[in-house]
Amino acid sequence: MQTHKLCSKISFLIMLLFTVSEISAQQNEITVKDIGWGEVDVAGFTLSENAKIKISGTGESHNRHNDGETAYGWILNSDTRKVVWSMRGDEDFDDHRGTIDLRTEIDLDKGNYEVYYASGDNYFDDGYDFGDLVEDILTLGSRHRHHDREINNDLYLTVDGPSGIFTSNNGTDYVEKKIKDAVVSIIRTRDDRNIEKGFTLSRTTNLRIYTIGEARNNSSFDAGWITDVKTHKRVWSMDAKWADYAGGGKKNVMVNEKITLPAGSYMVHYVTDDSHAYGEWNVMPPNDPQFWGITIWAVSKDDYANVKPFDENDITKPVVEIIRVRDDENLSKGFSLTEPTDLRILCLGEAGHGDMADYGWIINADTRKTVWQMEEFNTEHAGGAEKNRMTDEVIHLNKGNYIAYYSTDDSHAYRDWNSSPPFEPEQWGITIWVANEKDAKNVKTFAEDDYKSKNVIAQIVRVRDDEYLRKSFTLDKETKIRVYAIGEGTRHDMADFGWIENNNSRKTVWEMTYRMTENAGGARKNRMFNGTIVLPKGNYTLFYETDDSHSYRDWNDDPPRDPDMYGITLYND
Repeated sequence: MQTHKLCSKISFLIMLLFTVSEISAQQNEITVKDIGWGEVDVAGFTLSENAKIKISGTGESHNRHNDGETAYGWILNSDTRKVVWSMRGDEDFDDHRGTIDLRTEIDLDKGNYEVYYASGDNYFDDGYDFGDLVEDILTLGSRHRHHDREINNDLYLTVDGPSGIFTSNNGTDYVEKKIKDAVVSIIRTRDDRNIEKGFTLSRTTNLRIYTIGEARNNSSFDAGWITDVKTHKRVWSMDAKWADYAGGGKKNVMVNEKITLPAGSYMVHYVTDDSHAYGEWNVMPPNDPQFWGITIWAVSKDDYANVKPFDENDITKPVVEIIRVRDDENLSKGFSLTEPTDLRILCLGEAGHGDMADYGWIINADTRKTVWQMEEFNTEHAGGAEKNRMTDEVIHLNKGNYIAYYSTDDSHAYRDWNSSPPFEPEQWGITIWVANEKDAKNVKTFAEDDYKSKNVIAQIVRVRDDEYLRKSFTLDKETKIRVYAIGEGTRHDMADFGWIENNNSRKTVWEMTYRMTENAGGARKNRMFNGTIVLPKGNYTLFYETDDSHSYRDWNDDPPRDPDMYGITLYND
């Protein structure tokens, strides 16, 4: 009986030793592997002191010029976010076609590390040429295999460290600790996201911005930016032209820089399109996939002391907001300025072939002169499709009455995009704020449909097909008159036009001709005259005539910019 008890104790001790040994081995070793096309496996470890670690694993390369199918692993320093070792660092890796085995040892400093493994394509456009065709013939198309291939369990990376120095973890905990000290952090961002987070600074503060996203051909598709919520000015944005390569696919870019912002409240934005983001990469992920997004830290303890919770009361409301504009719309809003005022304009629209298809503009309500207009040459990329354009600028307007307009064509507008939408689809349209908060008292709004200038002498507008309209007026003295007329003209002849007759002589004293007009926006045949004439004292009749097509609310082509004024108006100038 005693012998049996002794054997049982010995067996228990042996099992305990094996268990402890197994746990110790697990803590001293981590493995990441191929878990699926476009996905990333991650693990982490900590070294309590400088140490030599062993690395083993297999990678895969099926390319001729470093832009094809690949699978590899790498090690990242969790504090610096820099790669300290990569399978691709092996001189034979990129020149190899097929599976490659790696066995090595490296020295690492005390610290925290993350280990990654991914498989996917390493290119951002097809770039398919005759050389690729020859290679596909020789390799039976191994370079362009189906992306839904089964997981290859033979592709892996194992990292082994000394007992008592090397401690494993899941590879995400340290990232969570690192962002706890952040002013703002938006990470592990997935497809089709539009995320914003605010912060407030009590005084001038030094900040470090770390952002990773997607860009190509100097255009951004996943990117971040910061706006001042009082002025709505972009104080920082991720510029694809100046971004650094972030590793992996060529379109992965990053910015890691310090900036200084004055006291104020700010909104941090990060937007992704419908493909290539955390968790579902369509090319190889960046070296630091968990930080796909934007994170901001204060540079020093003194800087951290300036950071306060976001004050929503600092957000200024717009003077004019015409947004979420759909296809085939022509919208407007009126506003008056009681004093000369600086205004900030944000306008998103569609450009093509050198012209704007969806765009905004502002006119003087009394003279009908355009005082501002969105034009392609002064726009920047608004994210998504290249034709998404944006204007963000400050203009100065004098005291007076104004109308803001926004017009769209028959395709690619809010909730009906025929290509990738912009970063801020809700802002499709025109938004206007006062540039200085103190000037908000200068602004009043009015219903533009009911607005009638005090300077109007006579008016015939919103003219339909097949009309012949007239309106009499009298001048008590010689008068300088502004004539504002919109009509239809082709081949140097006018189809819809206006004129003025002297009632006494029955002579035409002014007539709208093709040569005196310019394009009125929209179709080329939309013609406009906006100029001055002088008429002597007397009695007159204003006329306007249309043919059987293309007039107010029955356009057979794109309407003019100012459709409600289709006709003729005379103003005291």
